[in-house]
Amino acid sequence: MIREKYQITSPLLNLDSPLTCLDNVPEKFLPAVITNTNGELVARCESLVNSRNELLQGESPASLFPLTPQPLTNAICKEVEESGLSQYCTQNEEVTDALLSDILTAIDQLQSKALPMISDLIKQLEDEALNQIKQALEKRKNKRKQTKPISLTNAQQTRIAETASEEIWQQLISERDVGGILPVIWQERLTVWAQLEEVFTELGLITGLGFDLSKGVFQSHGWLDMTRLNKLVKKLPKLQNLIRDLGRDEQVEGSVLEDIVIKMSVASRHEKYVTTPLVPMETKGIARSDSISRMLPQEASLLTNPVLKKLWHAKRAEHALLSYSVEGTEVLETEEVIEQESIREKQGNRRNKKRGPMVICLDTSGSMKGLPENIAKATVLECLKVAYKEKRRCYVYLFGSQKEVSELDLTLDASGFNDLLNFLTMSFGGGTDAEGPLNKALEKCDSEDWHKADVLLVSDGEFPVTSGLSRKISNRREKQGLQVHGIQIGNSHYTSMSKICDPMHYTSEWIDLKR
Repeated sequence: MIREKYQITSPLLNLDSPLTCLDNVPEKFLPAVITNTNGELVARCESLVNSRNELLQGESPASLFPLTPQPLTNAICKEVEESGLSQYCTQNEEVTDALLSDILTAIDQLQSKALPMISDLIKQLEDEALNQIKQALEKRKNKRKQTKPISLTNAQQTRIAETASEEIWQQLISERDVGGILPVIWQERLTVWAQLEEVFTELGLITGLGFDLSKGVFQSHGWLDMTRLNKLVKKLPKLQNLIRDLGRDEQVEGSVLEDIVIKMSVASRHEKYVTTPLVPMETKGIARSDSISRMLPQEASLLTNPVLKKLWHAKRAEHALLSYSVEGTEVLETEEVIEQESIREKQGNRRNKKRGPMVICLDTSGSMKGLPENIAKATVLECLKVAYKEKRRCYVYLFGSQKEVSELDLTLDASGFNDLLNFLTMSFGGGTDAEGPLNKALEKCDSEDWHKADVLLVSDGEFPVTSGLSRKISNRREKQGLQVHGIQIGNSHYTSMSKICDPMHYTSEWIDLKR
């Protein structure tokens, strides 16, 4: 006995099939897609998913239609392109989703305003159209009583609805052109990102962290201090050179890879097939010409009669001889030479060296307020930039009064960036005790990961230096090659820093500060 599988084919089982399109829509966008009144649900879901993918690829969201009316879609795409927002959305889901969420909110607000206006305009245009039809009927010579009520056809109603919708949307969009369709916060974010780009040079460093949309970052003045301090650093080339020289050379296996530029000429040949009657490959029919070799026999018979011979010459002169029409294919070859530059890596003669980490001891006492504070913060910012560019580590000890030491690990992840913003906005105050942080810095340099590090001490005042601290630094300088650089901020030259720091750098000798 063969048992057949019993299948239930009730239509009730397919009730959820129209809703399967919602599975591809991110949960945060479901309310906006479901409550939207434009088009069918399936089309709206596809519109949102495609628009999100376009933004993630760095393109404008042209697929917003039919989720959004076409005039509004064009206006949104234009604003996204002109503002440069699309480049920040590339492969960044957080920025993309935030932008798309604000776009949907703006769409909802505009639609709630547009729908009653469109309805009123449709009624007005329909009344005008009915009046025109009524007047046209009354002007007819053969007047008849109208027994049927006057009404518009479906095509006329559709055309009026489209006209009203386009007119209202153009009106609303023109009203929003001054402030833009997107919220003002996006202009603020673009300003922040553009200024931070000058500091870090790579956009992915900022927008890829995921913290750039938090409200606190934009309310903080840390990023403003960052751009201001970056301008100050550019006025201090000696400070930039000093920071680049921090850290002892660390030998790396192999030699330095050098880029070799090789010029190459690439020739490419292209074949083009051209159909022409000059290549007699096949007969295509009868045509008129002056060709003797292809003329028909009946034309040759004219030459036998002296009178008709003149006719033959006339027909040949006019290209009117009946002839066999031939046709063929000719191959034309073209050669194009392109000059190209090929860049290849090659082992060079220079030895491959890598500088070690940086350990900064920074004075945050009350006497550092004003210009010294700005130079100190600019030093930390430049250390961060150099460390990131050269893939080196950087650690900062902030010291004030006795046992008042804060540690700052300069990294460019979300937590490290927030720590940097907090440091840039902090106010300096308190006394000066450099021995505690210097001892911590020496312990840090004794560890395996930091054994090639150099120490930079930044201060503006006099502080006591014990013989034990001087001895520790001297021993490490002789045995490990440790260097303790010192930056003396201010016009006074104190002796305490020169006891432990070698070399010493004085800001009063930096002529650029006077600019």
